[in-house]
Amino acid sequence: MVIVLGLLACATGGPHAALGWSLGGEAHVFVAGDEFARDFYHQLTGKRSLMDALEGHQLVAVEGRDARSATVLSAQGAAPARLALARFHAPYTCGYEGLVTELVLAFRPGAAGHSAPPSHATVVALLDQTPFVGGPGTPRPGLSTAAAMALIKRVADRAEVSTRGRSLGLLHAPTPDPDQAADAGEFVALRSQYAVGFRATFVATVAEDKIDTTLITGVAVTDPDLQHLRWVVRPVRLRLVGGMIARPNPGVRYSLRGTVAGSGGEALLLVDEIADVSPRDSRATVVDATTRRVIAAQPLALRCP
Repeated sequence: MVIVLGLLACATGGPHAALGWSLGGEAHVFVAGDEFARDFYHQLTGKRSLMDALEGHQLVAVEGRDARSATVLSAQGAAPARLALARFHAPYTCGYEGLVTELVLAFRPGAAGHSAPPSHATVVALLDQTPFVGGPGTPRPGLSTAAAMALIKRVADRAEVSTRGRSLGLLHAPTPDPDQAADAGEFVALRSQYAVGFRATFVATVAEDKIDTTLITGVAVTDPDLQHLRWVVRPVRLRLVGGMIARPNPGVRYSLRGTVAGSGGEALLLVDEIADVSPRDSRATVVDATTRRVIAAQPLALRCP
């Protein structure tokens, strides 16, 4: 689900989008960063003393007193919402070393109709677009488990060819599982294609009694026959040692968590970046499938009380 906040655009050149989740008649989105928190607190209160207000407290809450509107995009379509509350969380209270701003967006009773998202859906707030209303898109038919596994394997094999390096052999066929670190992948049906994420293990013999293990990971948008495959997150080769990405390689594993339709009908992919070497660098991201641009990101471990 995506939320568009036309009247919450920041004049500081800060983040243009934020991730979060829905709950009942509300959506909660989060921005990690001191500059955004201070600037938005000043916009709401006229004061510049956020750190003073937080002294001795885990958070400070400010009501959305004016008519700041929003649009929520989800699998159900676009629904209107308003800023009800802003919570400013003190450093280290959300598993993050800096300030975290939580925006609580309330759906107007009856106004959202069938476009209101269900509870516990991932949300993304676009902070610099004019609010709008729209219906859901119609995705192409889903795939059986066997067909999904075959599609993920074909995309992984294409990635092995597309990445530079010696020829490798697939160790295990990927299974559909977004939480599995290796030998796994996932697919999501879009309007005319499928989005596919994968973490595939390949091997190569380097000596008589030694093999090298390589993880290839990425995200693609494709048709079932791969005739129109396009990389959204270009595949990378990562050497594995004991099942972990070898140090000091800064690479990450990509896991496709879902998709929502953007304001122009384009697909926005929910992609987790999992870092083995430095887990604090793991992120939840939103990637525009057309432009490949990351439009929102937050620490994967972000959890606010």
